Amino acid sequence: MLRAPYSISIRRSRRSRREAALSETSSIKWEAAQWIERRMGDEAFDEAAFDAWLAGDPLCRSTYDAMWRRIMGSDMDAALQAYGRVGGSGHAWLVGGVTVLLVMLGGYKSLPLIALYLAQPQDYSVVDGKVRAVTLADGTQLTLGGGAQVKIRYTRHDRVVELTQGTLFAKVAHDEERPFRIDTGNARIVDVGTSFEVSNKPGSIRVAVASGVVRFGRNGWFDAPIQLQARQVAILDKAGLNRIADVKPEEVARWRGEWIEYRGAPLRQVIADLQSLSPLPIDIADKGLAEKPVSGRIRLTDPVGQLENLSITHAFRVHKTERALTISKS
Repeated sequence: MLRAPYSISIRRSRRSRREAALSETSSIKWEAAQWIERRMGDEAFDEAAFDAWLAGDPLCRSTYDAMWRRIMGSDMDAALQAYGRVGGSGHAWLVGGVTVLLVMLGGYKSLPLIALYLAQPQDYSVVDGKVRAVTLADGTQLTLGGGAQVKIRYTRHDRVVELTQGTLFAKVAHDEERPFRIDTGNARIVDVGTSFEVSNKPGSIRVAVASGVVRFGRNGWFDAPIQLQARQVAILDKAGLNRIADVKPEEVARWRGEWIEYRGAPLRQVIADLQSLSPLPIDIADKGLAEKPVSGRIRLTDPVGQLENLSITHAFRVHKTERALTISKS
């Protein structure tokens, strides 16, 4: 007679322990989500209280910034999955999870974010050394290179591309109601309708604009983005976010054609074209070498192999480190 109540008591006790564990391990994430909701809301934001919260625990700042960068990514997903394990059935998890997000992110004004989270992503990739053209549902055209991998989520309110590695060129269909966004983890590039190149390499993100205007910056609240117009190029690396030398619009993402015919072009121009798909930055150590003329067909989708060939025909050395490929005189 005592077995059933005793069993129920044990289940309730275990569930209570799970809920307590969830509360303890997720409290900072939940608090971070509430601060995000306040930041996104219409009321005045209490900067002093926010700073006090950040100072209260070393994990607060990193959790907040990471959650903002991937607001519909792994952090939220983990919270929802933990909630679902407590809650029971799959249907209850979905309904409960949406309810949790509504509470965490500010009620029904957050529905666009929830729609983005629930959107089924489309995955596209290309092997290194090849180029792949992709046309999205809105007419936006992507060209993938350098072993690029992307996840695409489209909703009524958002157009989001996650570039996890490699390089892409985007010719974006104009839509003022749905800005086009590329996330690379550390960086975010936002555009309304233009064409530009994004290269995501270990330690650096590079953006070059062929036409229109984009905003480029760190993916978080604590860094202001910069605005780039046609011809302008910027790089985000350990030194920060900085503009670098301008380029001609026709020189942006020349690798889309795979092969380029050069006739007396300076080596620095060839290197600039190989740079986009190179696994590492390419540096020319000697200024005189940079002006050495190059003629012939170069396959831009094989930067390392082409550098080796050029080093033989033009008498220079290629030194590889963990951070760069450096070209110097033999």
